Amino acid sequence: MTKKNKPGKETRKTGTHEQIGPRGGKTNITADLKKGQPYPPTSKPNSTWRKKS
Repeated sequence: MTKKNKPGKETRKTGTHEQIGPRGGKTNITADLKKGQPYPPTSKPNSTWRKKS
């Protein structure tokens, strides 16, 4: 299982990250982030980010 990351937390790996909905569903929202950047805000409360494979 891939680790879920909350908005504002520092990115550990460079690459494309996808937003995951509050119940674990895909949202088709992605962000290209570099290591050390904070995760951006999500479109809905309790959503998280994860590294896209």
